Amino acid sequence: MIRSMTGYGSAELEREGQRLSAEVRSVNHRFCEVSIRAPKLVSLFEDQIRQLIQERFSRGKITIGISWGGVGESGEVLTLNVPVVERYVSLLQQLRERYRLDGELSVGTLATLPDVFTWEHTALSDEQTWTLVKTVVDRACENMNAMKAREGEALARDLEKRLRILRAELDRVVERAPFRPKEAKERLQSRLKVMLDDVEMDPARIAQELALMADRLDCTEECVRLSAHIDQFRSLMDGPELAGRKLNFLLQEMNREANTIGSKANDVEIAHAVVVIKDEVERLREQVQNVE
Repeated sequence: MIRSMTGYGSAELEREGQRLSAEVRSVNHRFCEVSIRAPKLVSLFEDQIRQLIQERFSRGKITIGISWGGVGESGEVLTLNVPVVERYVSLLQQLRERYRLDGELSVGTLATLPDVFTWEHTALSDEQTWTLVKTVVDRACENMNAMKAREGEALARDLEKRLRILRAELDRVVERAPFRPKEAKERLQSRLKVMLDDVEMDPARIAQELALMADRLDCTEECVRLSAHIDQFRSLMDGPELAGRKLNFLLQEMNREANTIGSKANDVEIAHAVVVIKDEVERLREQVQNVE
């Protein structure tokens, strides 16, 4: 399965005037590294949040920010101190009537007075708080996962395009390779004939040299392995498991096989095909760095 390592997701929950929100971002990284920014009330659950994310994602540098609007750092809720406000209003009205003062009592005036608002601890237990946090983190991760899946589809299309080019160039090599030993044999015999002129040559010795040359030029095994790697690459792309690490390893093997084919073939046409193969393998490697 192809899923991008980069993504973004967010989610919100509202409860009795409080708003719990989470934003999660992911960028490329060899391993799964999670960093968390959260108020003190939520930071108690950092280990659970980290475990929750690592169960969902296998690779990437993931940053999650959680905010809880309408509560203090330790979970307090800002509320109106009704008895104090009523006492303020009563006393201000008495003050105006007794001394015949002008002016209306306004919200702005009351809001500046001390103790009009007060912080009260929430009635939520740790279990209830974790349930809310887990819900909003799950939703944010689901949204990010959807984005990563969409980007993964685009990556898969590009990878498939590169694999088709690889297969076409490998077919050129496979088609050309069988002619190399025969051509090398004819060239060797032609050179020996010119160099030795009328000197009689030992057929056994020539046969031995030709056998060694044919063995050096034979790249059948490398072509078979490279073909198998291409098939396995496709299989991993279409499979249910996240394949980023395995694809990266396969590309190392594909590059090794391409190098061996190029060094063995000693042929212009095959060398041109190998150059294209190595170029496409490098492009595949660059794209796979973004695959989870």
